[in-house]
Amino acid sequence: MTQPTRIRIGGLDAWDVPGQPGGPVVVLLHGFGADANDLLPLHRYMSMPAGTRWVVPDAPLSLGISPLFGGRAWFPIDQEAVQRAAATGSHRDLSGVTPPGLDDAREAVLRLVAELGTSPANVVLAGFSQGAMVATEVALTLPLNVAAMVLFSGTLLHEPIWRRNAQQRSGLRFFQSHGLYDPLLGVHMARRLNTVLNEAGVTGDLLEFPGHHEIPPNVLRGAMAFVNDVFANRPE
Repeated sequence: MTQPTRIRIGGLDAWDVPGQPGGPVVVLLHGFGADANDLLPLHRYMSMPAGTRWVVPDAPLSLGISPLFGGRAWFPIDQEAVQRAAATGSHRDLSGVTPPGLDDAREAVLRLVAELGTSPANVVLAGFSQGAMVATEVALTLPLNVAAMVLFSGTLLHEPIWRRNAQQRSGLRFFQSHGLYDPLLGVHMARRLNTVLNEAGVTGDLLEFPGHHEIPPNVLRGAMAFVNDVFANRPE
């Protein structure tokens, strides 16, 4: 199996698992408080077409958790609001919010995609939690459709903007998953995101599972089958 190497791409440090020139590419964005090492192992567990390249970047913001744990973020979050929601057993509704720093995160990943050296039609944008939010933002901003989105435990941000942009991405496909008991991002908002995308012509299903803020094996299997189908049917 091809071994990952460290690269600098789009101004971000990333793990790169090389593939064949012109072949499929999976760009995988980690969640808040993690780094690229968190999701890098998925390239070993998810069987993809021969020659698939994986690019797994570190988010640009360091949280300074400790010298041993490189916690990073795509954009800051309101920790007090998260704690208040947790204390009351509720979930925050971010559908009317454009988080500060989201624009910078979007631009960083847009630069990364531009430097991949391949058409967006060969690229699947995937992410977990905050990474899924950034993947959605980027996919709906690019002037051309990526091959697909894979959204693990994401949520709906600035709904009017995503709804408007999604109408320009008709035909884009996505796979979405969310835990029924997710304590951080409520499944009801994942359902709203699914509705917003499908109503705009961005087509995909939401796989709900009896779990929390995580990516369980059945979700990995579903995502793997979805991405293989996307790559099997991508334009030559």
